Amino acid sequence: MAQSYNVLIGGKWVGSAGGQTREIINPANGRVVALVPQCGREEVDSAVRAAQQAAPAWKAMTMSERSKLLLKLSGAILSRQKELAELETMEHGSPIRKTMNFDVPLCAEQLEYFAGVARGLTGETLPVGPWCASMTVREPLGVVALITPWNFPALMVAWKLGAALVTGNTCVVKPPSITPLTVLKLGELAMEVGIPAGVMNVITGPGETVGEELVKHPGVAKVGFTGDTATGKRIMRIASDSVKQVGLELGGKNAFVVMADADVDSAVEGAVFGAYFNSGQVCAAASRFYIHESLYDEFAEKFVEASKKLKVGDPMDMATVMGPLAYEGHRDKVEGFIARAKKSGAKLLLGGERPDTPETRNGYFVSPTIFGECNTDMELMRDEIFGPVVGLARFKTPEEAVALANQTRYGLSASIWTKDVRAGMAMAGRIEAGTVWINEHLIIFCETPWGGCKESGWGKDLSTMVLEEYTSVKHIYIDLTGQAVKPWYAILK
Repeated sequence: MAQSYNVLIGGKWVGSAGGQTREIINPANGRVVALVPQCGREEVDSAVRAAQQAAPAWKAMTMSERSKLLLKLSGAILSRQKELAELETMEHGSPIRKTMNFDVPLCAEQLEYFAGVARGLTGETLPVGPWCASMTVREPLGVVALITPWNFPALMVAWKLGAALVTGNTCVVKPPSITPLTVLKLGELAMEVGIPAGVMNVITGPGETVGEELVKHPGVAKVGFTGDTATGKRIMRIASDSVKQVGLELGGKNAFVVMADADVDSAVEGAVFGAYFNSGQVCAAASRFYIHESLYDEFAEKFVEASKKLKVGDPMDMATVMGPLAYEGHRDKVEGFIARAKKSGAKLLLGGERPDTPETRNGYFVSPTIFGECNTDMELMRDEIFGPVVGLARFKTPEEAVALANQTRYGLSASIWTKDVRAGMAMAGRIEAGTVWINEHLIIFCETPWGGCKESGWGKDLSTMVLEEYTSVKHIYIDLTGQAVKPWYAILK
């Protein structure tokens, strides 16, 4: 029987005012696993007001006090690691070996990181003159709305939540409609470790109602959003009415460039990870492959053979490395890309169908799919697919490779595979992307900033840079002369 959940507003667990609920589906088998409230304007307003009421006391805490609470939350996550991992696998379909060993531990690590580095956040003393003291201090923005995606349900919340809370903001979190369960569990753990009521609120519901109401709400000072580019553009338009700050981590169509001197076997290993991690449902996934013409055939053959070996199946099986796509509509969308790619002239090298096994036939699975002999005009090489589907193309010169990598409206990430690190560094400087990896793809650390350019958004998550995203700078001037009349007052006399 499906479990019923409530949302967290002001430290209390409540349903939606109208009693509406949404079914949460296990994408591995199509079964209903939970019911969550379908919130609306009333719940948004209540959550924002609760966050506003909690804000003064939370801001008044020392950085040390807030950091210690984040560390407690980090420890609570690790103490419930198995429970959280199984919950996320059930609602999202991500393999248990990944949720257990990657997603949940990284949630804890993110909070631990921000609890530590935020204590070094400082202002500046400005050398204006000996007659005054002039300084800057950083202050929290107030109430922050965090609107997060379904591809990493808990982790994407931890990315934003740690930085927002430790700097003194209070939050209203809107988790993804299809995968809200682990985020609701994080709210429960926050209450258990003593984070005050109203500091973290979690409300569920569709983006077109709950998300938009949060962006419109006059009590929200900033929106931190990770998701698709079209939604990000709409958030920008809505937020402009109230001149609200926004942080946007949006889509990507990421180039994977294999130079003539690359170690092919290493590049293939990176390609398999970059293309299929999380079933390709990663904004930074490797999806456009540009291979030097001298290595194209060898790379394509080895990439296909390595992709065939991936175990696609029951995500609760520790041996499974690739689970289903997150929901039926997304599976259908990805299959649409595949169907059109077959008609576009691209050569199907692998996959292109649903895996047909007892483990997969009732879920939303798509096999690893590789197309060869692609060109940049193809939809396959132009638009974000967000699934285990990639296209391969040839290039002749480094200049052509850079031009191809930049021939996209996105600018999130790219990777270069070469034994000549100096040449790789020079090429990285010419590629228009927020992150460029050399001989690696899809490796992200707490300590390194994450965010793109062009239609991949603006602002940063992670690293110490994100602390600036959740604070405002205030300038304070103190007169040290003790004089009632300053020399510059004479201008008006």
